[in-house]
Amino acid sequence: MSEPSTSYLVLPVKLHSNSSLVRNLYLKPQSAQGNIPQGRAVFVAGLPADLHEGSLLELFSKFGEVERAAVHGSRLSAVILYSSKQGRDAVLKAATKGKTVRLNTSSAGSTTSGAEGLKAWVNAHKSQKPGNVELQRQLDEWMEDYENEEERRKILATAAMEEDGWTVVQRLKGRKKNTSESGVTVGGVAAAAATARAAKKRPVEHTDFYRFQQREKRRDDLLDLRERFEMDKQRLAELKAVRKFKPVG
Repeated sequence: MSEPSTSYLVLPVKLHSNSSLVRNLYLKPQSAQGNIPQGRAVFVAGLPADLHEGSLLELFSKFGEVERAAVHGSRLSAVILYSSKQGRDAVLKAATKGKTVRLNTSSAGSTTSGAEGLKAWVNAHKSQKPGNVELQRQLDEWMEDYENEEERRKILATAAMEEDGWTVVQRLKGRKKNTSESGVTVGGVAAAAATARAAKKRPVEHTDFYRFQQREKRRDDLLDLRERFEMDKQRLAELKAVRKFKPVG
């Protein structure tokens, strides 16, 4: 067989035996580059995005032994390298004749369970969305793990402080509580009563408690007031003397 043209050839492929859908693949000889030898490789475009590598190998192995296949990152094209030139020529000859090739992808490990094209993409998208119920379950598990980890850290921190000789006082959750002098935990009115009793026992210092102290304080205040009055009176007289009119004579 002479060297084929570099233009694309159409290879019709029926992916499922129970479906009438035919997918056209576009083939052309792959030129030698890198580790791809001359005359044994074919470039394939138009691949279904959901086509499994096993299905791809099964399809092109119908025309000869495939040495390896390299799928592009977009999964829409690939390079098929045959073990001999006869395999590449056979697949290009089949594309030239336009004869439909049958392939059952479900037997070759298809990931979409028979779905093709847009339907396959929709199914793949739905499989990545677990739903609200599953999302809530995962969230509850995460919160439980987080609370357990926080509790573990608090226990370790408390133990470390107690080892250093500190007395750790923890805040109790719920209604406000207190501890009486006898060590009994009380709450509400009992807590307020215990606080009041403790306050009564504190020594209170009173200023000017006795009557004679109060009288002396009032006398001192009066004397201080009179002294300031006399000082203000003297300052006022000095100001008047300075402002008094003195005729020139």
